[in-house]
Amino acid sequence: MQPMPIGVWDSLLRLLLAFVLGGIIGVEREMRDQPAGFRTHVILAIGAALLGIISINAARHYGNMRVGDPARIAAQVVSGIGFLGAGAIFKIGVNVRGLTTATTLWSTAAIGLAAGMGCPEGAIFTTALVMFSLLLLRRVERLLLATKPKLHLYVSAYDSPSIMGEIEKTLNNLCLKIDFVEVNRDPEVGEVEINMVVRPLPGCECSVKTGGSSLASSLMQLEAVHNVEIR
Repeated sequence: MQPMPIGVWDSLLRLLLAFVLGGIIGVEREMRDQPAGFRTHVILAIGAALLGIISINAARHYGNMRVGDPARIAAQVVSGIGFLGAGAIFKIGVNVRGLTTATTLWSTAAIGLAAGMGCPEGAIFTTALVMFSLLLLRRVERLLLATKPKLHLYVSAYDSPSIMGEIEKTLNNLCLKIDFVEVNRDPEVGEVEINMVVRPLPGCECSVKTGGSSLASSLMQLEAVHNVEIR
């Protein structure tokens, strides 16, 4: 006997569950003033749930024709959510923001699919874990990163083959290492703009929080460097 498609009331309950769970995550993102907030997460969860319902109903309706596969639409949702996540990621200087929001969008789509495809326990438990990660792990992250201070540096200099080596040597003398670097050269004027993130070398007790002025003055002593900004 061919399985019956999902009924109207069952479908509405699944969509309502997706609405609530997506809204819970969306509220947190909205409070953090993220580009993808409450409405985005709610609509995403509902849409994913509806696609899950459609995929099941289509598979059950056309199952006797051997063309029904509920996993096909679900797989397309997982791959198609990437463009939304990419839209939530943006760059400010050397900082990349929006990665957490992009992952919550991906997780919200999975939660919506779970609700739509008849796995409410998984959808609810996953929502709880996502909220735990967003609210409580933030404090743990700050506590752990408190022992790893960093500085964002902007250095403007005359371009030369040895400029990066001289900067790195100066940083090492100050017990610092380059954690990230972005170099933008302008060959027409012969200048280079360098954005860096620096941290203390392992085992060093120096503090980048209190050594900012010393760092700037040391870099300004390099012949090619004509501007240093600490952000």
